Amino acid sequence: MIKENYLNTIGNLTLSGNNGKLGNKPFLEKREMNVDGKEQGYQFSRLWLNRDLKEKSRWDKEEIESRANIIAHRFVKIWGIPDIQVELETGSNEVNIFDAEEPKFKKLEYAIFFNQKLEVTQVAKLYIEVFKQLFDLQPETFFTSDIGKRISLTKSPKDDDVRQAVQLNDTYYIEANIDNVGKFDRIKQALTIFGFEDELLIKYAD
Repeated sequence: MIKENYLNTIGNLTLSGNNGKLGNKPFLEKREMNVDGKEQGYQFSRLWLNRDLKEKSRWDKEEIESRANIIAHRFVKIWGIPDIQVELETGSNEVNIFDAEEPKFKKLEYAIFFNQKLEVTQVAKLYIEVFKQLFDLQPETFFTSDIGKRISLTKSPKDDDVRQAVQLNDTYYIEANIDNVGKFDRIKQALTIFGFEDELLIKYAD
């Protein structure tokens, strides 16, 4: 009954790069798996979805329901309706970033992201703000897609991919040594991967 009723529910699902190796192993084996430091189980995962799994000693109906409640609470927190009012000027020449002219030699007056006005006048500031919000919203996507290639755990350069690191949060940094056109391209790439193509408007300064 547990398998039939809970197999594909949100509380019993997670992300892993080793699904094939984890297979139908018992939970504790899935948690502890560590083959040559490459094929690893939940204990070694950096994803938020797997943090609670590191401490579990069993996996049953109660654990699945508890985890489902935790995930549902996070969903509501992330995608809750903001208690704000945004007054937007009519005919203010705001444009979706995908339709905007190249930002070379241009400054912003402001941007609107997820219906919230961002007081940013530099493309560099917009770039960091957008990636901070996306990373806070869904960090797992950064480690399962191309946009995570220029994310670093250190501020000091380790390789050619991250030459000028700017802090995203207490742990991660992002490459910032990119011109304005490149920053726009990376923002658009990220918005496409997340499915948020309609969520960022910009207004260039006169």
